[in-house]
Amino acid sequence: MTTQRPDGNQTSAKRGFVSRRQMLGGAAGGALALAGLARAGAAPRGAGAPAVIRSQGSATEITFSHIWGTPPGEQAAETKHPMEQVIDAFNAKNTGVKVLGQTPSGDYYEVLQKAQAELAAGKPPALVITPWSNIYFATEGLSVDNLEDVAAAAGESTDAVLKNIKANVINLVQIDGKTKGLPWAFSCPVVYYNADLFTKAGVDPAATFKTWDSYAQAGPKLQSAVGGNPVIAFGTNLDWPAQSLAQSNGGRILDDSGKPVMDSPETVAAMQMVADLDKQKLYFRGTSKESRAAFVGGSIPCWVGSIASLGGLTKNVKFGLKTSPFPTFGEKPRKMSSGGSFIGVYARDKDQQKAAWEFLKFAISQEGYSIWMKTGYLNISNYDLPILPGQEAAYTQLDEGLTAESAWPGPRGGEIQATWGNYVARIWASDIGAEEGCKDAVKDIKPLLP
Repeated sequence: MTTQRPDGNQTSAKRGFVSRRQMLGGAAGGALALAGLARAGAAPRGAGAPAVIRSQGSATEITFSHIWGTPPGEQAAETKHPMEQVIDAFNAKNTGVKVLGQTPSGDYYEVLQKAQAELAAGKPPALVITPWSNIYFATEGLSVDNLEDVAAAAGESTDAVLKNIKANVINLVQIDGKTKGLPWAFSCPVVYYNADLFTKAGVDPAATFKTWDSYAQAGPKLQSAVGGNPVIAFGTNLDWPAQSLAQSNGGRILDDSGKPVMDSPETVAAMQMVADLDKQKLYFRGTSKESRAAFVGGSIPCWVGSIASLGGLTKNVKFGLKTSPFPTFGEKPRKMSSGGSFIGVYARDKDQQKAAWEFLKFAISQEGYSIWMKTGYLNISNYDLPILPGQEAAYTQLDEGLTAESAWPGPRGGEIQATWGNYVARIWASDIGAEEGCKDAVKDIKPLLP
């Protein structure tokens, strides 16, 4: 996929091709649908009293709403997620600012939904993790603060933060020359596989993952190693890997003006490939959570997920965990999509903005960012940090060049993303034909465009 300019408006954002050569070991950075959010506006600036910030002695408290902690009702992990470790390390410095991390949900949709409700009530969290694919919604619907304004509130410039980030990555969070957040979570999808099951099936991983045809041919042997279960599952919002599949077959999801073009023969054929796996009973139809549990439990041999899942999977599985780049469509070049999120500042009060700026400076410092790199996300900083075992597949795809994740156009972008994602799910589960589903998606999306 070439550069996507999704809303049709004039913008200086360049959200296109990023290679390892350009980034010198950095990366270009999934996001879930925001259907239903776009119709409610954010509270005007200055409305209401600032929330979740108060003085206790000399410390100013702010809230950072993100997806990596423990959602309500769930049991906390034995080891804190690196995001929480970054927050703890910052708070230990006693800078006069205390960050309170909260995880309303492990789902981007629900985190932003809660943030929007708090914004409408005039009580916004200072910081909210925001999917890159929803940068236009964050700008037009939620009035995310420009980092230039946040830095100015602290009497500084953005240089203190942006100097530590690859220039090509900064471009991906800029619109009309304004920086909409701190680039943070950068990833791309890879294939995780259970090496023990491949050995049991007598299947060579290198040959299997060469092309999608060779994967389909090896499918029955892999299936025999898991008692007839499916052999591949997807553990992300389906529109994200669908973009990579479409691009790698020469198709597109959105064109340069943000119009839907997923009804092209190339994209239809890419969607049909997964539907064909389903017809052979090789495709797992369950939810992301169910598919991850099945993979960790050894019931399915392959799981498609973000490279960011590497850290957690390494701790969870009891088998030989390996990763592979996506198979290709014959001799066509692989064209993978990046994904991830940025830390947006939604504070409406200057004291909140100053406090948020202090945290952002630490987060992207070498100390803070090195903690974050325990996750498996790709390195988008200027720091020389080691590659984790298993990340090689992601960096191979980065070497080949990652495109920007689709930034869904306009204030109803979340609905557009959800509409396409639903059609992908139906096509892959053989609920609707690939050609019909792709054409219907275009027809349903057009009325939602700005």
